[in-house]
Amino acid sequence: MMWEPEPPRPLPVCILQEVFSTAPIYDLILCDLSPRTLVWLSRTCRRAHEAVTHFTRRAYNINRHLSRYFPDPLAFRSLQARTGLVISGSNALQFLDRSFYPESDLDLYAHPGHVYEALEWLDSVGYKFQPESWQQQDWHDEVSADWDGTARRVDQNGEMMINHEPDMEYSDVAGVYTFTRSVAMDTETVVLKVQIIATKCNPIQTITQFHSTCVMNIITFNAAYSFYPVATFEERMAIQIPGSNQLNAVAKYVQRGWRVYAVFGPEHAARPQLFLLDEKRWVGDRHCWSIPLDTTGVTPRPQLSISSEHFSWDPSVENGWIMVCGGYSTATHVPRIRTHLVMITIFRYNYIYPDDKLAKAIRDWSLSQGRLNHTQLIRQNWIWCVHLYPNDALH
Repeated sequence: MMWEPEPPRPLPVCILQEVFSTAPIYDLILCDLSPRTLVWLSRTCRRAHEAVTHFTRRAYNINRHLSRYFPDPLAFRSLQARTGLVISGSNALQFLDRSFYPESDLDLYAHPGHVYEALEWLDSVGYKFQPESWQQQDWHDEVSADWDGTARRVDQNGEMMINHEPDMEYSDVAGVYTFTRSVAMDTETVVLKVQIIATKCNPIQTITQFHSTCVMNIITFNAAYSFYPVATFEERMAIQIPGSNQLNAVAKYVQRGWRVYAVFGPEHAARPQLFLLDEKRWVGDRHCWSIPLDTTGVTPRPQLSISSEHFSWDPSVENGWIMVCGGYSTATHVPRIRTHLVMITIFRYNYIYPDDKLAKAIRDWSLSQGRLNHTQLIRQNWIWCVHLYPNDALH
């Protein structure tokens, strides 16, 4: 008779309770779990929930994450709060993935009208401007401090009224400003690089046109969001977005472990939760992975004008998009991300929507308020509208 080993015995409850009560022990276990597995584990019992909660608070410590670049992370996050500056690219991916790429830089996406303030702040904390061949040596000669948000933003054809800069990889980018700072770390000197990307519409419009979905993640002053979390962090999978010439960037993420596809195939159609084709999306919706960040010590946004409604949230959450199939070839589909711009002078910020009817309704609604503003008010007393509908109605 062939010997058969006994089935493994479950660990006594007392041992499991002790494991999930000792941070040095459960940290070694939880650090290798994916975000979804952490959520599942947290739902098993009270001790596991507490352990996952404490681990998550430490693992996603944004102040510690930013301290590599800024001695005072709270000062930087206060800049984010008052300007809507958004972290994206590989840095946001690293934060959410709990990974580290020593060679990567920090990409900051700025709304129109806030570029000057962001560059000035980098100057004040010791970063030095590194101009490209087509740029002036002094960034002050590149960016004006006098941005007029009351001026018309689109022409009669609906095109953005902003000139294209030379050599821009993305048509939604107005300019890129590179800054560096040398710091001593351990036994060597490291050159840190921070790039301010000036967007033509807003950061979310630019980010949804990235080369692939695995980098569609953002960090605002009060939260971190992943737009396609199941595909990005559970399946290590991404869809390439046509229109970008960033083939080198795609190759870089393949080397980092992501499987990047150029078209939708049967395996994607069978799992619609991966990329949510034809579904209207919003930043922070139920399909996003959202991590609230501790804002203790962050200075909130000031009121835009004495007559304007005050808002404390980041304008990113008022933006949406939809992924559709823009072409058909045999049994596969070519993905595209579609957005509808709302660039109106009664709003301080520009927005994008997944629904053309909603975008048109907002434009039509704004005409009456726009007539009042433009005929009766001056810039200093401008009535800035925050948004048309409550957040819950939009999402």
